[in-house]
Amino acid sequence: MVANLPGVGQNLHDHTLAPLIYASKKEMPPPRPGLQVLHSQLYWYTDERLPSPDLQPLFFHLPMYLPGMNGPEHGFTLMAGHVRPISRGYLKLSSTDPEAPPIIDPNYLAETHDVNALKLCFHICRSIAEASALDEWRGEELYPGRHVTGQALERYIRQTVVTYHHQVGTCKMGLDSLAVVDPELRVYGVEGLRVVDASIMPAVVSGNTNAPVIMIAEKAADMIKAAANGS
Repeated sequence: MVANLPGVGQNLHDHTLAPLIYASKKEMPPPRPGLQVLHSQLYWYTDERLPSPDLQPLFFHLPMYLPGMNGPEHGFTLMAGHVRPISRGYLKLSSTDPEAPPIIDPNYLAETHDVNALKLCFHICRSIAEASALDEWRGEELYPGRHVTGQALERYIRQTVVTYHHQVGTCKMGLDSLAVVDPELRVYGVEGLRVVDASIMPAVVSGNTNAPVIMIAEKAADMIKAAANGS
């Protein structure tokens, strides 16, 4: 069965991160048993009039060097995080060969709003890192460096932005022309087929996607059972 669904592969988006890395004045302690290196995070706003937070700065107690970066072994990282992006990318087939790799363009930071959100989050991360409570730990700002502000900071963010591995949206649920599945996750125009994963999210949730996908799966299971029972 073939259906013409122009929304398939569209609406690709994801949470984004950019690193602020400091050297440490002394050796960083190892992770405690059962506690990962990501020790803390904060949800905050680019605008407190928003209905929910759109920033999520993260703290790691080790230097999260990206390829091409280098520095001392001991340090810490604050990741500027944006969890409500406006930019949208796409995923599409590269040929009729099912073994051929797809074409993926996440189109990160295409919208100025998303760059400005990460810049604001960067300032929040710097204010946290420079708090007096961290004086005994905080060494030199390694990346991007304290002198990097304004347009230079924007360039750094564009060069270092990374995925938070929360890609969603390429089979979005909805009623509009780009919707791929209906409110019961049934693919439009294809009988007996549903999509049950993060791709059905019209917009990414503000937090991690694991628990919401479990919820989607539980709800889909209930709907499938109800359909099988004729209810």
